Amino acid sequence: MKKMIVCFLMHLVIQSNAQETLLKVGSSFPNMMITHISNAPVKEFYLNKEKDNKYYILNFWGTWCSPCIPEMDTLAKLQKQYVGKIQVIAISDDNEERKAKYLKNKPSSIWLATDTNYTLYNMLNLAFVGQSAIINGNKKIVAVVRTDSINQQMIDKLLRGDSISMSAGIKEAMIKTGEDEFGVDSLTTHSFSIRGYKKGLPGMGKTYLDHGTYNGRRITWFNVSIGSLYRAAYGIKSFQKQEVYDSSVSEKEVYDRDRKNKAASYCVDLLVKPEQKDSLYTLLQQYLNKNLPIKVRLEKRLIEVYILKQKQGMDITIKPSVAEKSSYAFSGRGYDGIKVSLADFADNYLTNEFELPVVDETGFTGYYDIKTNVEQRNMAGILNSLEKLGLTVEKAKREMPVIVYYK
Repeated sequence: MKKMIVCFLMHLVIQSNAQETLLKVGSSFPNMMITHISNAPVKEFYLNKEKDNKYYILNFWGTWCSPCIPEMDTLAKLQKQYVGKIQVIAISDDNEERKAKYLKNKPSSIWLATDTNYTLYNMLNLAFVGQSAIINGNKKIVAVVRTDSINQQMIDKLLRGDSISMSAGIKEAMIKTGEDEFGVDSLTTHSFSIRGYKKGLPGMGKTYLDHGTYNGRRITWFNVSIGSLYRAAYGIKSFQKQEVYDSSVSEKEVYDRDRKNKAASYCVDLLVKPEQKDSLYTLLQQYLNKNLPIKVRLEKRLIEVYILKQKQGMDITIKPSVAEKSSYAFSGRGYDGIKVSLADFADNYLTNEFELPVVDETGFTGYYDIKTNVEQRNMAGILNSLEKLGLTVEKAKREMPVIVYYK
């Protein structure tokens, strides 16, 4: 059963007086102080008291967010290009040690603040990090955008006083009914349901391991793409590298990258009979191919992968597990697994972190307790965490399963 990683969080660092509960474009910036700032002439900053005409870009990010790192590089270049006209304040839940290590690797003039309570993030109702709020000289919020959309053209528009189109991902209000969304109860022996997007439900999947009634024989998704459904059904952990589109299918039909095409999202639920428990995913493959507008076929192809292996001249430091139950969880900060195999560590975690599938060829079998600490979520940071275990990866080619989308 998967478990959540519990991270130690610092104390509240953004203090507020009277303020709006929800902020949007046109709102006055709230009467609050940003504190626990690194890499700045001050440790705390009261934006509303500044008597300048700068634009302040508040970028919500984290050292654990791999797309955020190149976005921070872009913001640093823009701030240098428009010195005196813009100031970037990057707000994360990273502690002082992680921020210091980031700045050691990437010296920057961006101010780094810490907010473990996600105060401003929640007031802006943001759905994910890698997004920014822009405040003008009158201390008004003039734009809430995806950080990867901030470029020289946008800064020039801001300085001219032009309006900026909203591009940020905002949370929908969640609806809790207290009832089973698919009408499945303890008397249901088997069922399959597929529906379109349902407002008020998060995009997520749910398994029923260690569940008395549906134990290991039910699986559910809410508001996910066709590609996400098929990847789960066929056990494909890498994104794109084990997916192929024939001439009849476009990638946009399979993945809704801007999260705006609700028609491309589905809710799916499958419950199989107790005697079919071991065939849950095989039956899911059949149901999806029968009911979705896009089909898939499974092929084997020779593709580029990473091989997980023991680092030459080093000993493996992981220890065999004596735990009774297996569990694992991971985030941008690393992996925490109890009674897991190196094959699963490679497939579930490392494949998610790298751009290629990762195959275990260490030769170590059995189950281990594995824990890593990634100081910065990039290739170097992950490789460093592997080296501490006596492991590394190298590129090679292997025959791997590939799903081909077609109509």
